[in-house]
Amino acid sequence: MVNQDRLFKQLDKAEGRLLSRWHSWFNLAYDSIPWREYERLQKLGGIKVLDKVPELDVSPGRLGRILSNHAVEILAAGQAHAQILCQDLHQTYKGRKLADYPGFNFSYDDDPRVIPEKAIKAMESRSVYLAGDVSGELLSGMKKIMTQFLTGIPRNEAEDALENLLNSNQDRASLITTTETTYSYNRGRLTGYAENQVDYVQFSAIIDSRTSPICTSRHGLLMRMDNPDISSNTPPLHGRCRSVLNPVYSAYQPELIADKNLDWSYTAPLPKGWAA
Repeated sequence: MVNQDRLFKQLDKAEGRLLSRWHSWFNLAYDSIPWREYERLQKLGGIKVLDKVPELDVSPGRLGRILSNHAVEILAAGQAHAQILCQDLHQTYKGRKLADYPGFNFSYDDDPRVIPEKAIKAMESRSVYLAGDVSGELLSGMKKIMTQFLTGIPRNEAEDALENLLNSNQDRASLITTTETTYSYNRGRLTGYAENQVDYVQFSAIIDSRTSPICTSRHGLLMRMDNPDISSNTPPLHGRCRSVLNPVYSAYQPELIADKNLDWSYTAPLPKGWAA
């Protein structure tokens, strides 16, 4: 059997690289502040200097590329891992062929060969939107602090405020990294499952002290790949979600396709405002 912990180590390394790139991006945003010009304007004083404030540049395009590259990398990892998991199932049940079982007839809404291309475009669009949201909030916070500097607070106070702002954004970056990795990875898995004609997926949560009621209530449940509710039950289902969808062939494991495993009516609701 495949040791999924080994697969997840690849994700941990990718997350580490992304967090390092986040850190560099935050540093570039801070280093872009033209302190000399701000100090000159501070000495001039008066409300009129606010009209002469130089623009701050937090490079949302650069962040968009960073997030997009990570998303595509993790999407590809999920797709590759799906291939490994499906091959492992075929090996486990070697000697049996799907064609030997009656009733196995999985159809696609899309040709599976074009799914990866569509998925990549979706990930890229998502990354651009996310980068714009994050950089917009950071820029707004920086402008507020620099306006306070122009109107009288000492530079050391402004620098402390900027450091606190960047630290809070680093915490947000950590949350986004884990959540978006789970998002891209599970979409990559679904892509790989579609290519390998998987007909069911099983929700798998990491059960420990950090597991949410949302994921605990779904752990072990199965859903057909062509079920329209699959999109609203594909992790992440909350911030820092670590759950995944595993492949199940009903032809190989018919005992899993039981009513108790298909009943999603008692699952915990998603967080308010959460868009799956």
